[in-house]
Amino acid sequence: MQIFALIMNSVVQDAPLRLAPIERALAEAGWVTPCRVEVIAETGSTNEDLIACARIGRPATPIVRAADFQHHGRGRQGRAWQAAPRQAMLFSVACPLAELPEKLPSITLSCAVVIAECLAAHGATVQLKWPNDIRVGGRKLAGILSELAVDASGRYTLIVGVGLNLRVDRAALAIAQPVAALDELLPPNQLDRCTWIGRIAAAILGAAQQFQSEGFAPFRPRFNGLLEARGQTVEIIEGDRSVASGRLVEVDDDGRLMLETGGILLGINVCDVSMRTSR
Repeated sequence: MQIFALIMNSVVQDAPLRLAPIERALAEAGWVTPCRVEVIAETGSTNEDLIACARIGRPATPIVRAADFQHHGRGRQGRAWQAAPRQAMLFSVACPLAELPEKLPSITLSCAVVIAECLAAHGATVQLKWPNDIRVGGRKLAGILSELAVDASGRYTLIVGVGLNLRVDRAALAIAQPVAALDELLPPNQLDRCTWIGRIAAAILGAAQQFQSEGFAPFRPRFNGLLEARGQTVEIIEGDRSVASGRLVEVDDDGRLMLETGGILLGINVCDVSMRTSR
Protein backbone atom coordinates (compact mmCIF):
# COMPACT_ATOMS: atom_id res chain seq x y z
CA MET A 1 0.00 0.00 0.00
CA GLN A 2 1.90 3.08 -1.19
CA ILE A 3 0.23 6.49 -1.06
CA PHE A 4 2.48 9.53 -0.89
CA ALA A 5 1.53 13.11 0.01
CA LEU A 6 4.37 15.59 0.51
CA ILE A 7 4.50 18.69 2.72
CA MET A 8 4.66 21.94 0.76
CA ASN A 9 3.79 25.46 1.78
CA SER A 10 1.14 25.60 -0.92
CA VAL A 11 -0.85 22.69 0.53
CA VAL A 12 -3.89 23.69 2.57
CA GLN A 13 -3.61 22.39 6.14
CA ASP A 14 -6.73 20.75 7.51
CA ALA A 15 -7.78 21.33 11.13
CA PRO A 16 -6.49 18.86 13.75
CA LEU A 17 -8.59 15.77 14.35
CA ARG A 18 -11.21 16.01 17.10
CA LEU A 19 -12.88 13.27 19.07
CA ALA A 20 -16.51 14.45 19.15
CA PRO A 21 -17.03 14.82 15.37
CA ILE A 22 -15.69 11.29 14.76
CA GLU A 23 -18.01 9.87 17.41
CA ARG A 24 -20.92 11.83 15.92
CA ALA A 25 -20.14 10.58 12.40
CA LEU A 26 -20.00 6.98 13.68
CA ALA A 27 -23.47 7.37 15.17
CA GLU A 28 -24.88 9.13 12.11
CA ALA A 29 -23.55 6.27 9.96
CA GLY A 30 -25.55 3.83 12.07
CA TRP A 31 -22.96 2.41 14.48
CA VAL A 32 -24.53 2.60 17.95
CA THR A 33 -22.72 -0.27 19.68
CA PRO A 34 -20.16 0.94 22.27
CA CYS A 35 -16.87 1.88 20.60
CA ARG A 36 -13.81 3.67 21.95
CA VAL A 37 -12.44 6.46 19.77
CA GLU A 38 -8.86 7.68 20.21
CA VAL A 39 -7.39 10.76 18.51
CA ILE A 40 -3.69 11.56 18.55
CA ALA A 41 -1.50 14.16 16.86
CA GLU A 42 1.14 11.69 15.73
CA THR A 43 2.36 8.12 16.16
CA GLY A 44 4.51 5.54 14.47
CA SER A 45 1.59 3.50 13.14
CA THR A 46 -2.02 3.29 14.28
CA ASN A 47 -2.04 -0.39 13.31
CA GLU A 48 1.01 -1.09 15.47
CA ASP A 49 -0.55 0.84 18.37
CA LEU A 50 -3.69 -1.29 18.30
CA ILE A 51 -1.78 -4.53 17.77
CA ALA A 52 0.28 -3.80 20.89
CA CYS A 53 -2.89 -3.04 22.84
CA ALA A 54 -4.66 -6.20 21.63
CA ARG A 55 -1.69 -8.41 22.50
CA ILE A 56 -1.93 -7.25 26.10
CA GLY A 57 -5.60 -8.18 26.12
CA ARG A 58 -8.36 -8.39 23.56
CA PRO A 59 -10.39 -5.17 23.89
CA ALA A 60 -13.90 -5.49 25.28
CA THR A 61 -15.30 -3.17 22.59
CA PRO A 62 -14.06 -2.00 19.18
CA ILE A 63 -11.48 0.79 19.04
CA VAL A 64 -11.01 3.45 16.38
CA ARG A 65 -7.59 5.13 16.58
CA ALA A 66 -6.87 8.07 14.28
CA ALA A 67 -3.76 10.20 13.82
CA ASP A 68 -2.90 13.47 12.11
CA PHE A 69 0.50 12.04 11.18
CA GLN A 70 2.29 8.67 11.12
CA HIS A 71 6.08 8.34 11.21
CA HIS A 72 6.20 4.70 10.14
CA GLY A 73 2.98 3.96 8.29
CA ARG A 74 3.15 0.76 6.28
CA GLY A 75 1.18 -1.38 3.90
CA ARG A 76 1.29 -4.90 2.53
CA GLN A 77 4.71 -6.52 2.05
CA GLY A 78 6.23 -3.97 4.44
CA ARG A 79 5.96 -1.11 1.98
CA ALA A 80 6.22 2.40 3.38
CA TRP A 81 3.06 4.49 3.55
CA GLN A 82 3.75 8.21 3.71
CA ALA A 83 1.44 11.19 4.07
CA ALA A 84 1.98 14.78 5.13
CA PRO A 85 0.40 15.90 8.42
CA ARG A 86 -3.38 16.37 8.10
CA GLN A 87 -3.37 15.56 4.39
CA ALA A 88 -4.89 12.07 4.63
CA MET A 89 -7.28 9.99 6.68
CA LEU A 90 -4.94 7.79 8.77
CA PHE A 91 -6.70 5.45 11.17
CA SER A 92 -7.11 1.85 12.30
CA VAL A 93 -10.06 -0.09 13.66
CA ALA A 94 -9.68 -2.88 16.21
CA CYS A 95 -12.47 -5.47 16.05
CA PRO A 96 -12.51 -8.08 18.85
CA LEU A 97 -13.38 -11.52 17.45
CA ALA A 98 -15.42 -14.11 19.32
CA GLU A 99 -13.70 -16.79 17.21
CA LEU A 100 -11.43 -16.95 14.20
CA PRO A 101 -13.56 -16.89 11.02
CA GLU A 102 -12.82 -19.11 8.06
CA LYS A 103 -11.24 -17.52 4.98
CA LEU A 104 -10.11 -14.56 7.10
CA PRO A 105 -7.83 -13.04 4.38
CA SER A 106 -10.94 -12.09 2.39
CA ILE A 107 -11.92 -9.67 5.17
CA THR A 108 -9.64 -7.16 3.44
CA LEU A 109 -11.72 -7.44 0.27
CA SER A 110 -14.92 -7.09 2.31
CA CYS A 111 -13.64 -3.91 3.92
CA ALA A 112 -12.61 -2.56 0.51
CA VAL A 113 -16.18 -3.08 -0.72
CA VAL A 114 -17.83 -1.15 2.11
CA ILE A 115 -15.29 1.68 1.92
CA ALA A 116 -15.91 2.01 -1.83
CA GLU A 117 -19.66 1.97 -1.24
CA CYS A 118 -19.36 4.58 1.51
CA LEU A 119 -17.39 6.85 -0.82
CA ALA A 120 -19.88 6.32 -3.66
CA ALA A 121 -22.84 7.09 -1.39
CA HIS A 122 -21.36 10.55 -0.83
CA GLY A 123 -20.43 11.27 -4.43
CA ALA A 124 -16.96 9.74 -4.89
CA THR A 125 -17.00 6.88 -7.42
CA VAL A 126 -14.04 4.47 -7.16
CA GLN A 127 -12.88 1.03 -8.25
CA LEU A 128 -11.10 -1.76 -6.39
CA LYS A 129 -7.75 -3.23 -7.31
CA TRP A 130 -7.34 -6.70 -5.83
CA PRO A 131 -6.74 -7.20 -3.00
CA ASN A 132 -6.53 -3.96 -1.01
CA ASP A 133 -6.38 -0.79 -3.11
CA ILE A 134 -9.10 1.77 -3.77
CA ARG A 135 -8.47 3.58 -7.04
CA VAL A 136 -9.71 6.36 -9.26
CA GLY A 137 -8.93 6.14 -12.97
CA GLY A 138 -6.04 3.75 -12.33
CA ARG A 139 -4.57 5.96 -9.58
CA LYS A 140 -4.40 4.97 -5.93
CA LEU A 141 -6.72 6.85 -3.59
CA ALA A 142 -6.52 4.57 -0.56
CA GLY A 143 -5.14 1.32 0.78
CA ILE A 144 -6.15 -1.15 3.46
CA LEU A 145 -3.97 -3.27 5.74
CA SER A 146 -5.64 -6.05 7.76
CA GLU A 147 -3.71 -7.79 10.53
CA LEU A 148 -4.48 -10.20 13.36
CA ALA A 149 -3.40 -9.90 16.99
CA VAL A 150 -3.70 -12.59 19.65
CA ASP A 151 -3.36 -12.12 23.41
CA ALA A 152 -1.92 -14.49 26.01
CA SER A 153 -5.32 -16.16 26.45
CA GLY A 154 -5.54 -16.97 22.74
CA ARG A 155 -8.22 -14.36 22.00
CA TYR A 156 -8.16 -12.67 18.61
CA THR A 157 -8.51 -9.08 17.49
CA LEU A 158 -8.74 -8.00 13.87
CA ILE A 159 -6.94 -4.74 13.09
CA VAL A 160 -7.91 -2.91 9.89
CA GLY A 161 -5.79 0.08 8.92
CA VAL A 162 -6.83 2.65 6.34
CA GLY A 163 -4.89 5.38 4.58
CA LEU A 164 -6.91 7.62 2.28
CA ASN A 165 -5.52 10.70 0.55
CA LEU A 166 -7.35 13.93 1.24
CA ARG A 167 -4.98 16.17 -0.72
CA VAL A 168 -1.79 15.57 -2.70
CA ASP A 169 0.72 18.17 -3.87
CA ARG A 170 1.29 16.86 -7.38
CA ALA A 171 3.95 19.46 -8.17
CA ALA A 172 6.16 17.89 -5.51
CA LEU A 173 5.25 14.29 -6.30
CA ALA A 174 8.12 12.19 -7.63
CA ILE A 175 7.13 8.54 -7.36
CA ALA A 176 6.39 5.84 -9.91
CA GLN A 177 2.86 5.03 -8.75
CA PRO A 178 0.21 7.63 -9.70
CA VAL A 179 -2.04 8.68 -6.84
CA ALA A 180 -5.42 10.32 -6.44
CA ALA A 181 -6.94 12.43 -3.66
CA LEU A 182 -10.45 13.00 -2.39
CA ASP A 183 -10.31 16.71 -3.14
CA GLU A 184 -10.43 15.81 -6.86
CA LEU A 185 -13.77 14.08 -6.40
CA LEU A 186 -15.67 16.19 -3.89
CA PRO A 187 -16.20 19.90 -3.16
CA PRO A 188 -14.33 21.52 -0.24
CA ASN A 189 -17.37 21.42 2.07
CA GLN A 190 -17.38 17.60 1.88
CA LEU A 191 -13.74 17.03 2.85
CA ASP A 192 -13.90 16.97 6.64
CA ARG A 193 -11.51 14.26 7.86
CA CYS A 194 -13.34 13.60 11.12
CA THR A 195 -16.60 12.96 9.29
CA TRP A 196 -14.96 10.60 6.80
CA ILE A 197 -13.09 8.69 9.48
CA GLY A 198 -16.34 8.14 11.39
CA ARG A 199 -18.23 7.08 8.27
CA ILE A 200 -15.59 4.66 7.05
CA ALA A 201 -14.91 3.25 10.52
CA ALA A 202 -18.63 2.51 10.90
CA ALA A 203 -18.60 0.74 7.52
CA ILE A 204 -15.58 -1.37 8.54
CA LEU A 205 -17.12 -2.31 11.88
CA GLY A 206 -20.32 -3.33 10.13
CA ALA A 207 -18.41 -5.37 7.56
CA ALA A 208 -16.40 -7.15 10.27
CA GLN A 209 -19.59 -7.98 12.14
CA GLN A 210 -21.29 -9.34 9.01
CA PHE A 211 -18.17 -11.23 7.93
CA GLN A 212 -18.05 -13.08 11.26
CA SER A 213 -21.58 -14.41 10.75
CA GLU A 214 -21.81 -14.75 6.96
CA GLY A 215 -18.25 -14.86 5.62
CA PHE A 216 -17.26 -13.42 2.26
CA ALA A 217 -20.40 -14.55 0.38
CA PRO A 218 -22.40 -11.28 0.66
CA PHE A 219 -19.37 -9.21 -0.34
CA ARG A 220 -18.14 -11.23 -3.32
CA PRO A 221 -20.58 -10.01 -6.01
CA ARG A 222 -20.13 -6.43 -4.83
CA PHE A 223 -16.36 -6.73 -5.02
CA ASN A 224 -16.56 -8.20 -8.52
CA GLY A 225 -18.83 -5.36 -9.58
CA LEU A 226 -16.17 -2.85 -8.53
CA LEU A 227 -13.14 -4.88 -9.67
CA GLU A 228 -10.70 -2.85 -11.75
CA ALA A 229 -9.24 -4.42 -14.92
CA ARG A 230 -11.83 -7.18 -15.06
CA GLY A 231 -11.57 -8.87 -18.44
CA GLN A 232 -8.09 -7.48 -19.06
CA THR A 233 -4.78 -9.32 -19.09
CA VAL A 234 -2.90 -8.91 -15.82
CA GLU A 235 0.35 -10.10 -14.27
CA ILE A 236 0.88 -11.45 -10.77
CA ILE A 237 4.11 -10.17 -9.25
CA GLU A 238 6.06 -11.79 -6.42
CA GLY A 239 8.98 -9.66 -5.32
CA ASP A 240 10.24 -8.18 -8.57
CA ARG A 241 9.30 -11.04 -10.90
CA SER A 242 6.20 -12.06 -12.79
CA VAL A 243 4.90 -15.46 -11.63
CA ALA A 244 1.62 -15.67 -13.58
CA SER A 245 -0.46 -13.84 -16.13
CA GLY A 246 -3.88 -14.20 -17.69
CA ARG A 247 -7.27 -12.62 -18.23
CA LEU A 248 -8.77 -11.36 -14.99
CA VAL A 249 -12.11 -13.12 -14.56
CA GLU A 250 -13.31 -12.41 -11.00
CA VAL A 251 -12.64 -13.18 -7.36
CA ASP A 252 -14.00 -16.49 -6.07
CA ASP A 253 -15.75 -17.49 -2.84
CA ASP A 254 -12.42 -17.48 -0.99
CA GLY A 255 -11.39 -14.04 -2.24
CA ARG A 256 -8.86 -15.55 -4.64
CA LEU A 257 -8.19 -13.76 -7.91
CA MET A 258 -9.23 -15.98 -10.80
CA LEU A 259 -7.19 -15.75 -13.99
CA GLU A 260 -7.89 -17.52 -17.28
CA THR A 261 -4.63 -18.64 -18.82
CA GLY A 262 -4.38 -21.15 -21.66
CA GLY A 263 -8.02 -22.15 -21.19
CA ILE A 264 -7.44 -22.99 -17.51
CA LEU A 265 -8.68 -21.06 -14.48
CA LEU A 266 -5.87 -20.24 -12.05
CA GLY A 267 -6.63 -19.10 -8.49
CA ILE A 268 -4.27 -16.59 -6.85
CA ASN A 269 -4.39 -16.42 -3.05
CA VAL A 270 -4.28 -13.22 -1.05
CA CYS A 271 -0.68 -13.36 0.16
CA ASP A 272 2.58 -11.60 -0.60
CA VAL A 273 1.87 -11.02 -4.26
CA SER A 274 0.63 -8.00 -6.17
CA MET A 275 -1.16 -7.46 -9.45
CA ARG A 276 -0.55 -5.15 -12.37
CA THR A 277 -2.13 -4.70 -15.77
CA SER A 278 0.05 -6.15 -18.50
CA ARG A 279 1.63 -3.63 -20.83
